[in-house]
Amino acid sequence: MAYLWTSIKLQFRIPVSIFFSLLFPLIMMFAMMTSYGNFEIGNGYHFIDKYFLISTGMGLLPISLISFPICLGESIQNQTYKRLEYLGIGIPSMIISDIFAYILLAFLSLSINIIFGFVIYDLHIPSLVYLVAYVLQGLYCSVVFLILGALMALFVKNTRALLPIGMSLMFSCYIFTGAFSTFSKLPETFQMIGKYIPMKYVMNDFFHIWTEDKLVLPNLLTLNTVLGIGLTIIVVLFFVITRKRK
Repeated sequence: MAYLWTSIKLQFRIPVSIFFSLLFPLIMMFAMMTSYGNFEIGNGYHFIDKYFLISTGMGLLPISLISFPICLGESIQNQTYKRLEYLGIGIPSMIISDIFAYILLAFLSLSINIIFGFVIYDLHIPSLVYLVAYVLQGLYCSVVFLILGALMALFVKNTRALLPIGMSLMFSCYIFTGAFSTFSKLPETFQMIGKYIPMKYVMNDFFHIWTEDKLVLPNLLTLNTVLGIGLTIIVVLFFVITRKRK
């Protein structure tokens, strides 16, 4: 628990990540609501009930693709884990604490987005069951991207390169998931690529959960699980090969 609290505090030492995770989504929401207005889209729902899904995805991606890889990469490069191990702190405990800290940050980003939309723009809030389903599936999506972020930290030895790589991946995901335009109006090639990015479902298809039409999205769960298992296998193989070389 002590290391978990330390890991949480370390997150707030990366200003770029905090800005994109917590502030940028709210700024974009404010800009879009101010520009287009909170017009009705049918069945009692308004533009905010659609757009807040996009701003949620905008907040979740930087946590996994920028903040986590930089933190993990610096810990590996500076041999922080190894030094703490000499003090009797197990490496698995430290890594698990880091992962939970970033899951908590993802939950905070998601919660702030919902609260801001509800207080300022009267965002519709579904029943508790659908709200919990929305949060859990959103966090599950974030976990898969955290594994991708871990791979970035393991393969990119220069921590200074992690920021531009993470920013490039993040904005690429924004483009292919329809963050800057309606997904259905994207070129067919972009839409095809977007269907294989889990965050596309968070930023678009989660509207079915929010309107209580569907409790789960099978396509997302299947894609997420397959990618999660595949990325985890790569991480395990990396550690096995690295230990054999040593």
